[in-house]
Amino acid sequence: MFWKKRKAPTDQVMDDAAKIIEALKPKWEMFCQTIPFRADVPLANRIEAFASPAMAGMMQQYPSTKSAPPSVLWLMVFTAVLESKTHPTADVNAAIAQLEMKYAGT
Repeated sequence: MFWKKRKAPTDQVMDDAAKIIEALKPKWEMFCQTIPFRADVPLANRIEAFASPAMAGMMQQYPSTKSAPPSVLWLMVFTAVLESKTHPTADVNAAIAQLEMKYAGT
């Protein structure tokens, strides 16, 4: 019999990361277009509002993410937001810094 060696969960998450990021980009773009936020709502709050359902979807679609540390999930969300180019890079980086401070250690 031939047995297929299973990848370690962390290796599988890394393999899935590119697919996840590509899937998140259009979802973030749609989120930006369809969810009305007041102009005074900070970008960090908008990203945070997107991240919760995005992470839930990741875990449902890609079981490998269930064992990933939260920082890896956030990194995929941040990368998708940056790569979507819906907001200036400096604004996204500032929002990411705020969220990293808020969730440091989780």
